[in-house]
Amino acid sequence: MNRTLFVLGDSIPAPRTEEEAPMAGWGQKIQELLVGPIEVANYARSAMTTRKYFTQRLPALLNRMSRGDIVLIGFGCVDHMIHNGARYVPVPEYQELLRLFAAYVHEQGAVPVLVTPMARYAFSAQGEVLNTLGDHPRAMAEVAARLGVPLVDLTTRTMQLWSQLGPTRLRQYFCWTDPGEHPLHPDGTIDSAHLNHTGAFEVARLVLAELCNLGVLDKSEVNVPALMEPLMVPPASGEFTVQAPESALRYGQGTGPAPVITKPAQGGLAGAMVKFSGNAASGTDYLLFFEQGRYIGGTSVGGAGQWSWRRSVNWEAGERLVQCVGLCGDGVSAIAEHRFTVLTDVPSPLVSAPAEGAFTGPRPRFSGRVQPGVTKVVLMERGVLIGATGVDDQGEWAFKHAHAWRPGTHTIEVIALFGAAESAPAPHTFRVVGIPEDSPIRSLGVTRHACGDVCEHRPFTGDW
Repeated sequence: MNRTLFVLGDSIPAPRTEEEAPMAGWGQKIQELLVGPIEVANYARSAMTTRKYFTQRLPALLNRMSRGDIVLIGFGCVDHMIHNGARYVPVPEYQELLRLFAAYVHEQGAVPVLVTPMARYAFSAQGEVLNTLGDHPRAMAEVAARLGVPLVDLTTRTMQLWSQLGPTRLRQYFCWTDPGEHPLHPDGTIDSAHLNHTGAFEVARLVLAELCNLGVLDKSEVNVPALMEPLMVPPASGEFTVQAPESALRYGQGTGPAPVITKPAQGGLAGAMVKFSGNAASGTDYLLFFEQGRYIGGTSVGGAGQWSWRRSVNWEAGERLVQCVGLCGDGVSAIAEHRFTVLTDVPSPLVSAPAEGAFTGPRPRFSGRVQPGVTKVVLMERGVLIGATGVDDQGEWAFKHAHAWRPGTHTIEVIALFGAAESAPAPHTFRVVGIPEDSPIRSLGVTRHACGDVCEHRPFTGDW
């Protein structure tokens, strides 16, 4: 039977053009692993959440779908981003949208398959793979169990694979290159979320193997020998093949000026996955980074002397001193020393107004303090993001919603954000004084249209 395998999702499975190389989506590699009369239609697109996809792209998919088709529903890499209010989809809404996706697909006679988001390149300082996707993978698994829908737990499967490869080799699966390593990225690129063609093929193999195990695909539809081939274990990244790097620290002051580190700021705060950047003197070919005399990685230098580098594992919290040495044709540079503080545990915000349990009008102004250096505060109510605000240099923040609150008792949760780290929620309860929803005041004047500019008579409708 001729049928189509649809791929829904965000930028991770989305198809990529040659101009976007070496980036590739795992969805574009599935066709290479199929045989027989089955076609792949990759409808995944960048920056898509369940909410955005449901309203913008699902109708076109349903119009093309036929009975017996397979629909992979893979969202979550964008939905969980609480740092971005325009994209964040809270867990309750995320679960309901997944249910609706599955219901629409099922009504068309097709087979919905939920696919949890792929793990990112993220390792603890001890080399353990980290889950950076929050509660969304678990939330998707709950929906699949409740509906009886097949589930590909790609989060768990990729975390297992990443652990098997380790931080020194996994980089070769991602769109992460040093300056001069790829012709389309002469300055290099550091991307811990998107795959290259090698990584996309291996992740596609994981997805297809799970679809066979679930009985969604028959083995006659799959290139079994390709699935059974041994894992393509990439070589270690170039920064881990440097011979005797510590000897560079013993050459004294060196023959040239020290590299300049512009980010993170000298003495400033940084996250656990901080990216370093700066410039080096002309003729510098490679940079070596050390902490307490121990080599921790390196990077090539671009043609104009620019460079960027991120450690293969996360930094632990606390004050850090990094040394950087440049290698050039006639020796080594002077040593650059750079101090910064890594912040991984963000304290919960303090909410000073309105006071806990206090009465307010329908438009309360919230304010408080957080640890200086924290960049943003978000406010949630029953799992829904209701607003976000910046923080000044002293750690002060304030927020006022654009719309009035309904009368009654409300409890919000305030969360402080710094980089990829977030605090535990700080619950805060207040009481809004206002006209009840069932008050006759709200019904006065509702039989007429709103008064125009020529008439100032506007019956009070309960909103202040």
